Amino acid sequence: MKLIKNLYYDYYFLEKIIYFYTFNQLSAFLMNEIDVSLSTDCLTNEPMNRNKSLIYGSNHFFTKRTFNFRSFMKNMQNIIGNQEKIMNTMKSKRISSDFSERIMLAVTAVNGCRYCEWGHTKMAIESGCTDEEIKNILDLDFLGLKRDEIPALAFAQHFAESKENPSKKAIKNIVKVYGIQKAEDIINYCKMITVGNLLGNTVDAFDSRMNGTQVINGSLFFEFLVYMVGGLPTKILFSKIA
Repeated sequence: MKLIKNLYYDYYFLEKIIYFYTFNQLSAFLMNEIDVSLSTDCLTNEPMNRNKSLIYGSNHFFTKRTFNFRSFMKNMQNIIGNQEKIMNTMKSKRISSDFSERIMLAVTAVNGCRYCEWGHTKMAIESGCTDEEIKNILDLDFLGLKRDEIPALAFAQHFAESKENPSKKAIKNIVKVYGIQKAEDIINYCKMITVGNLLGNTVDAFDSRMNGTQVINGSLFFEFLVYMVGGLPTKILFSKIA
Protein backbone atom coordinates (compact mmCIF):
# COMPACT_ATOMS: atom_id res chain seq x y z
CA MET A 1 0.00 0.00 0.00
CA LYS A 2 2.84 2.39 0.82
CA LEU A 3 4.39 1.75 -2.60
CA ILE A 4 1.07 2.45 -4.33
CA LYS A 5 0.83 5.78 -2.48
CA ASN A 6 4.37 6.65 -3.50
CA LEU A 7 3.54 5.84 -7.10
CA TYR A 8 0.54 8.17 -6.89
CA TYR A 9 2.32 11.09 -5.25
CA ASP A 10 5.35 10.76 -7.51
CA TYR A 11 3.25 10.68 -10.67
CA TYR A 12 5.00 13.60 -12.38
CA PHE A 13 8.43 12.23 -11.58
CA LEU A 14 7.48 8.81 -12.97
CA GLU A 15 6.02 10.46 -16.04
CA LYS A 16 9.37 12.08 -16.77
CA ILE A 17 11.45 8.97 -16.10
CA ILE A 18 9.28 6.18 -17.47
CA TYR A 19 6.87 7.65 -19.98
CA PHE A 20 9.40 10.02 -21.53
CA TYR A 21 12.10 7.41 -21.79
CA THR A 22 9.79 4.86 -23.42
CA PHE A 23 6.59 5.50 -25.30
CA ASN A 24 6.41 9.29 -25.05
CA GLN A 25 9.98 9.48 -26.31
CA LEU A 26 9.12 7.17 -29.18
CA SER A 27 5.96 9.09 -30.00
CA ALA A 28 7.82 12.40 -29.94
CA PHE A 29 10.22 11.61 -32.73
CA LEU A 30 7.60 9.65 -34.67
CA MET A 31 5.32 12.68 -34.76
CA ASN A 32 8.15 14.89 -35.97
CA GLU A 33 9.61 14.68 -39.45
CA ILE A 34 12.09 11.82 -39.33
CA ASP A 35 15.24 12.64 -41.25
CA VAL A 36 16.36 9.22 -42.41
CA SER A 37 19.30 10.83 -44.21
CA LEU A 38 20.97 11.29 -40.84
CA SER A 39 22.29 7.78 -41.28
CA THR A 40 21.35 5.50 -44.12
CA ASP A 41 23.00 2.54 -42.40
CA CYS A 42 22.13 2.97 -38.72
CA LEU A 43 18.71 4.58 -38.92
CA THR A 44 15.78 3.17 -40.87
CA ASN A 45 12.23 4.47 -40.95
CA GLU A 46 11.03 1.82 -38.50
CA PRO A 47 12.52 -0.23 -35.67
CA MET A 48 14.29 -3.39 -36.76
CA ASN A 49 13.24 -6.62 -35.10
CA ARG A 50 16.58 -8.40 -34.67
CA ASN A 51 17.11 -11.52 -32.58
CA LYS A 52 13.42 -11.64 -31.80
CA SER A 53 13.07 -15.36 -31.24
CA LEU A 54 14.86 -18.64 -30.82
CA ILE A 55 13.96 -21.41 -33.24
CA TYR A 56 14.07 -24.96 -31.96
CA GLY A 57 12.75 -27.44 -34.45
CA SER A 58 9.36 -26.16 -35.53
CA ASN A 59 8.88 -24.09 -32.38
CA HIS A 60 9.61 -20.39 -32.03
CA PHE A 61 10.42 -18.80 -28.67
CA PHE A 62 10.58 -15.14 -27.69
CA THR A 63 13.61 -14.98 -25.41
CA LYS A 64 14.15 -11.29 -24.66
CA ARG A 65 13.80 -10.10 -21.08
CA THR A 66 10.42 -8.57 -20.27
CA PHE A 67 8.59 -7.17 -17.28
CA ASN A 68 5.97 -8.89 -15.22
CA PHE A 69 4.02 -6.99 -12.57
CA ARG A 70 6.41 -7.92 -9.76
CA SER A 71 9.62 -7.02 -11.60
CA PHE A 72 8.06 -3.78 -12.87
CA MET A 73 7.05 -2.71 -9.36
CA LYS A 74 10.49 -3.62 -8.05
CA ASN A 75 12.12 -1.38 -10.66
CA MET A 76 9.69 1.43 -9.91
CA GLN A 77 10.38 1.16 -6.20
CA ASN A 78 14.09 1.45 -6.90
CA ILE A 79 13.62 4.49 -9.12
CA ILE A 80 11.27 6.23 -6.70
CA GLY A 81 13.68 5.62 -3.85
CA ASN A 82 16.46 7.28 -5.86
CA GLN A 83 14.45 9.97 -7.65
CA GLU A 84 16.48 12.91 -6.37
CA LYS A 85 19.74 11.32 -7.50
CA ILE A 86 18.27 10.44 -10.90
CA MET A 87 16.92 13.95 -11.45
CA ASN A 88 20.29 15.33 -10.43
CA THR A 89 21.95 13.08 -13.00
CA MET A 90 19.64 14.31 -15.75
CA LYS A 91 20.12 17.99 -14.88
CA SER A 92 23.82 18.05 -14.05
CA LYS A 93 25.26 17.21 -17.50
CA ARG A 94 28.30 15.68 -15.82
CA ILE A 95 27.88 12.99 -18.46
CA SER A 96 27.65 14.60 -21.90
CA SER A 97 24.64 13.85 -24.08
CA ASP A 98 26.63 11.80 -26.59
CA PHE A 99 28.33 9.82 -23.80
CA SER A 100 24.99 9.09 -22.11
CA GLU A 101 23.56 7.89 -25.43
CA ARG A 102 26.50 5.51 -25.89
CA ILE A 103 25.96 4.14 -22.38
CA MET A 104 22.26 3.58 -23.02
CA LEU A 105 22.93 1.96 -26.39
CA ALA A 106 25.33 -0.48 -24.72
CA VAL A 107 22.59 -1.57 -22.31
CA THR A 108 20.10 -1.73 -25.17
CA ALA A 109 22.46 -3.92 -27.22
CA VAL A 110 22.25 -6.56 -24.49
CA ASN A 111 18.52 -6.29 -23.76
CA GLY A 112 17.60 -6.15 -27.44
CA CYS A 113 14.79 -3.57 -27.34
CA ARG A 114 14.27 -2.57 -30.95
CA TYR A 115 12.34 0.59 -30.02
CA CYS A 116 15.10 1.90 -27.77
CA GLU A 117 17.74 0.89 -30.30
CA TRP A 118 15.97 2.84 -33.00
CA GLY A 119 15.17 5.87 -30.88
CA HIS A 120 18.53 6.17 -29.16
CA THR A 121 20.37 5.61 -32.44
CA LYS A 122 18.61 8.69 -33.76
CA MET A 123 19.37 10.68 -30.62
CA ALA A 124 22.97 9.46 -30.57
CA ILE A 125 23.48 10.67 -34.13
CA GLU A 126 21.91 14.02 -33.29
CA SER A 127 24.20 14.37 -30.26
CA GLY A 128 27.31 13.81 -32.38
CA CYS A 129 27.92 10.05 -32.41
CA THR A 130 29.14 8.56 -35.68
CA ASP A 131 27.66 5.62 -37.55
CA GLU A 132 30.79 3.59 -36.81
CA GLU A 133 30.58 4.27 -33.08
CA ILE A 134 26.94 3.24 -32.97
CA LYS A 135 27.54 0.06 -34.96
CA ASN A 136 30.43 -0.90 -32.69
CA ILE A 137 28.36 -0.34 -29.54
CA LEU A 138 25.42 -2.36 -30.88
CA ASP A 139 27.91 -5.14 -31.65
CA LEU A 140 29.33 -4.70 -28.11
CA ASP A 141 32.74 -3.94 -29.61
CA PHE A 142 34.19 -1.02 -27.63
CA LEU A 143 37.87 -1.24 -28.60
CA GLY A 144 37.68 1.41 -31.31
CA LEU A 145 35.80 3.92 -29.15
CA LYS A 146 37.08 6.70 -26.88
CA ARG A 147 39.45 5.16 -24.36
CA ASP A 148 38.08 7.17 -21.45
CA GLU A 149 34.55 5.87 -22.14
CA ILE A 150 35.35 2.18 -22.54
CA PRO A 151 35.16 1.37 -18.80
CA ALA A 152 31.66 2.90 -18.63
CA LEU A 153 30.46 1.03 -21.71
CA ALA A 154 31.88 -2.24 -20.42
CA PHE A 155 30.10 -1.60 -17.12
CA ALA A 156 26.84 -0.89 -18.98
CA GLN A 157 27.15 -4.23 -20.76
CA HIS A 158 27.85 -5.98 -17.46
CA PHE A 159 24.93 -4.17 -15.80
CA ALA A 160 22.51 -5.52 -18.40
CA GLU A 161 24.00 -9.00 -18.57
CA SER A 162 23.87 -9.32 -14.78
CA LYS A 163 20.19 -8.27 -14.85
CA GLU A 164 20.85 -5.06 -12.91
CA ASN A 165 23.05 -6.78 -10.35
CA PRO A 166 26.58 -5.60 -11.15
CA SER A 167 29.40 -7.04 -9.08
CA LYS A 168 30.99 -5.02 -6.29
CA LYS A 169 34.28 -5.19 -8.18
CA ALA A 170 32.67 -3.66 -11.28
CA ILE A 171 31.17 -0.83 -9.23
CA LYS A 172 34.47 -0.16 -7.45
CA ASN A 173 36.20 -0.01 -10.82
CA ILE A 174 33.97 2.70 -12.31
CA VAL A 175 34.19 4.68 -9.06
CA LYS A 176 37.96 4.46 -9.33
CA VAL A 177 37.91 5.58 -12.98
CA TYR A 178 35.22 8.28 -12.86
CA GLY A 179 34.77 9.23 -9.22
CA ILE A 180 31.72 8.64 -7.07
CA GLN A 181 29.41 11.23 -8.66
CA LYS A 182 30.00 10.34 -12.32
CA ALA A 183 29.92 6.63 -11.48
CA GLU A 184 26.50 7.17 -9.92
CA ASP A 185 25.39 9.00 -13.06
CA ILE A 186 26.51 6.07 -15.22
CA ILE A 187 24.53 3.65 -13.07
CA ASN A 188 21.46 5.90 -13.20
CA TYR A 189 21.52 6.01 -17.00
CA CYS A 190 21.78 2.22 -17.01
CA LYS A 191 18.76 1.97 -14.72
CA MET A 192 16.64 4.37 -16.74
CA ILE A 193 17.26 2.77 -20.11
CA THR A 194 16.66 -0.68 -18.64
CA VAL A 195 13.09 0.33 -17.80
CA GLY A 196 12.56 1.46 -21.40
CA ASN A 197 14.19 -1.70 -22.78
CA LEU A 198 12.04 -4.09 -20.79
CA LEU A 199 8.82 -2.16 -21.46
CA GLY A 200 9.58 -2.22 -25.19
CA ASN A 201 10.33 -5.94 -25.05
CA THR A 202 7.10 -6.49 -23.14
CA VAL A 203 5.16 -4.90 -25.99
CA ASP A 204 6.92 -7.14 -28.49
CA ALA A 205 6.31 -10.20 -26.31
CA PHE A 206 2.55 -9.68 -26.49
CA ASP A 207 2.73 -9.09 -30.23
CA SER A 208 4.75 -12.30 -30.57
CA ARG A 209 2.15 -14.28 -28.64
CA MET A 210 -0.53 -13.07 -31.02
CA ASN A 211 1.58 -14.40 -33.89
CA GLY A 212 2.03 -17.83 -32.37
CA THR A 213 5.46 -17.44 -30.77
CA GLN A 214 5.94 -18.80 -27.26
CA VAL A 215 7.25 -16.27 -24.73
CA ILE A 216 9.82 -17.44 -22.21
CA ASN A 217 9.25 -16.19 -18.64
CA GLY A 218 6.59 -13.72 -19.69
CA SER A 219 3.32 -12.55 -18.15
CA LEU A 220 0.39 -12.47 -20.57
CA PHE A 221 -1.73 -10.18 -18.37
CA PHE A 222 1.03 -7.60 -17.83
CA GLU A 223 2.07 -7.79 -21.50
CA PHE A 224 -1.52 -7.02 -22.48
CA LEU A 225 -1.66 -3.99 -20.16
CA VAL A 226 1.61 -2.56 -21.45
CA TYR A 227 0.59 -3.25 -25.03
CA MET A 228 -2.69 -1.37 -24.62
CA VAL A 229 -0.99 1.61 -22.94
CA GLY A 230 2.06 1.90 -25.18
CA GLY A 231 2.15 -0.69 -27.93
CA LEU A 232 -1.14 0.03 -29.65
CA PRO A 233 -0.66 3.84 -29.78
CA THR A 234 2.83 3.25 -31.17
CA LYS A 235 1.47 1.01 -33.92
CA ILE A 236 -1.10 3.65 -34.82
CA LEU A 237 1.67 6.24 -35.08
CA PHE A 238 3.71 3.96 -37.31
CA SER A 239 0.73 3.44 -39.61
CA LYS A 240 0.35 7.22 -39.98
CA ILE A 241 3.93 7.79 -41.09
CA ALA A 242 4.35 4.61 -43.16
